[in-house]
Amino acid sequence: MYLGLDLGTTNVKALVVDAAGRVAAEGAAPVDRVATPDGGVEQDLDAIWQAACQAIRQALAVVDPAEVQAVGVSSQGAAMQWLDARDRPVGPVLSWLDGRGRAFDRRLTEELGEEFFVRHLGRTPCTMTPGQVLRMRSSSPEVVARAARLGWVGDTIVGRLAGRRAHDATSLSIAMLYNPWLDRADPDVLARLGLREDQLPDLLPATTPAGRLTPWASHQTGLVAGIPVSPAIHDQYAGTLGAGAVRDGDVYLGTGTAWVLLANLGRLADPVARRTFVCRHPVEGLFGQMLPMTNGGAALDWVLRLTGRSGLAPHDVDDVMAAIPPGSDGLCFWPLLSASAEAGQDLAGGGRVAGISLAHTANHLVRAVVEGLACELARHLNLFADAGLSVRRLVLCGGAAASRITPQILADVTGQPVACVTQPAVSALGAALIARALVESAPSQVLYEPTRPGPPPIHPMRGMVDLASFVERLAPPCRTYWPSANAARYAHLLRRYLEPWSSTGRLTATPE
Repeated sequence: MYLGLDLGTTNVKALVVDAAGRVAAEGAAPVDRVATPDGGVEQDLDAIWQAACQAIRQALAVVDPAEVQAVGVSSQGAAMQWLDARDRPVGPVLSWLDGRGRAFDRRLTEELGEEFFVRHLGRTPCTMTPGQVLRMRSSSPEVVARAARLGWVGDTIVGRLAGRRAHDATSLSIAMLYNPWLDRADPDVLARLGLREDQLPDLLPATTPAGRLTPWASHQTGLVAGIPVSPAIHDQYAGTLGAGAVRDGDVYLGTGTAWVLLANLGRLADPVARRTFVCRHPVEGLFGQMLPMTNGGAALDWVLRLTGRSGLAPHDVDDVMAAIPPGSDGLCFWPLLSASAEAGQDLAGGGRVAGISLAHTANHLVRAVVEGLACELARHLNLFADAGLSVRRLVLCGGAAASRITPQILADVTGQPVACVTQPAVSALGAALIARALVESAPSQVLYEPTRPGPPPIHPMRGMVDLASFVERLAPPCRTYWPSANAARYAHLLRRYLEPWSSTGRLTATPE
């Protein structure tokens, strides 16, 4: 068996899967966030570690710990932690939600220009770690002076498990220090931040072990000492593995409070839009472009609250939408309700509605919001088409994947097949599949057996295993929705939805 650990922003999840990829046990524990008066969001690393141990022990309560052969680690991205020379935390974790570095990010973007960040980091504008480092050097120099190293939640927890802090390119990318063309931390950016590469965690392929579980970590978690532990990978990329979205042209869509696109591409290309993170994928030969849509589940929650339906169960929401015909009887909704600090002019003007009349009901509003989200998704997919990058299918995870109505709307509006994965813990599942890859050797495909004496063998996996085929073999079942006869009606709605945008993708006119 193999354990996947997902270090989320609000919860830590542990998932144990068997050799066929079936879930054998689960565990979870919450973690707190502390909001500061000046716009900060902080966490406590020791509390995250305790939550990880609790989640692992909860999962191990229903399986034999001796059967767990390896640990894979997925993590929230860009949650920054200063460390001393012994890897002990200096100050709190600075969450990716922490907004105090944004002014420094803006100044650095203005100083160097957006093209600098495109060329050096595959992303613009500057965000995440650079601004936080500059802010800390300015406002808390005593903290920086006590710190010998810089890490993030994922690699620091890996260090506690295996005695070596390590993460992969996807983790360094979301922290915004990774140069995808150099496949390493960008030396020019590090120099401007006053950092050295040897202060960062070791950068490894996702399937190269960071090390073996230490006796101390074994005592803390209940796992057997000596089993391999993966480097930390970003949870969105772990989700693509858990969902089986591992081919060129697959677009993974996580449908939480904000919807996030992660497109798999067969070549390294410039970011298709501002706010896009470009990175090497854990699957050899693939590159990811991750693009937050900003809007998503929060828009549906808003309209349900607005119409007095916030307590509806998901299947009842489906019934509400099913009662209204495709196109919502002429109602068109632009669900641009959540403008982030980075979205800038893309969301100028906010959400809008057109075509509303006395004949429309609350049910129409609910369906129109979901149809608007589907149009917004299509607008984002068009960015890839405009850049000459192909989209083969959508792989849907999160709350929308469990709906019987939303996936069909997405297929009809985008013209793409939509594969729905209903496993709720896809990032933890992806981490568990990475754990299995740590102990699977090619070409013999012989796995470590718990009955053998000693710890399992460790194999550096890059170039040894076809990770895409391996993951597809073990991916959870999904149901696929194909574009239906309603696609023609939605083509008209999409044209109407896209009218307000210029060719730059920015909102330039008021819809009528």
